[in-house]
Amino acid sequence: MAKTSKSLIDLIELAATRHGGASGRRLAELAQRAGHDISHATLNRLRQGTYATRPSDASIRAIAYLADVSENVAFAAAAVTAPAAAVYQPPAEAQRMTTRQRKALDELIRAFAADDKPAPAAGVDFGRLLAARERLTTALTAGGERVAAERLAEAAWEAVAGIDEVIDALFAAASDQDPTGGESLSDFTGLSTKHPARAVG
Repeated sequence: MAKTSKSLIDLIELAATRHGGASGRRLAELAQRAGHDISHATLNRLRQGTYATRPSDASIRAIAYLADVSENVAFAAAAVTAPAAAVYQPPAEAQRMTTRQRKALDELIRAFAADDKPAPAAGVDFGRLLAARERLTTALTAGGERVAAERLAEAAWEAVAGIDEVIDALFAAASDQDPTGGESLSDFTGLSTKHPARAVG
């Protein structure tokens, strides 16, 4: 049985939070009203990490809509490569193929697609970064200048830390190193991303 990517689960949780703690049924209704194809059963199984197969492209797009993130982010969270924007068209010579040859080619294309390798960022845990994004959104819409400024500063530092985490994981994956060791973003930039208030002492 396939296991739902933790980052995709995080994205669904973010969607639920954005819609006032909505249930899977409510989220599915909202997505369907916007023209997306996803059922509450699919959302609930994905949320629980018990979905048996890779979610469909339509389901991933629906989750992107519900969480208010780009489709590329949602596909990366699902650990699959986003479909190309351009629709694949076979060359004109394909019209000369027999029915048997066309069926064989169709199966070959399906086999290639089923063996899809995720993009370099796929599989990276975006949970902390998604949470920081939500905090930034909240801070930007908070009432009162002082409150907004304080919340924005805290959220910004959380976002920086989350971004560093993801970048460190990507560096580690690219060099076959453990994320907790080896080079990190600060090694490349010479900068510390710790919150100033926490860096003292």
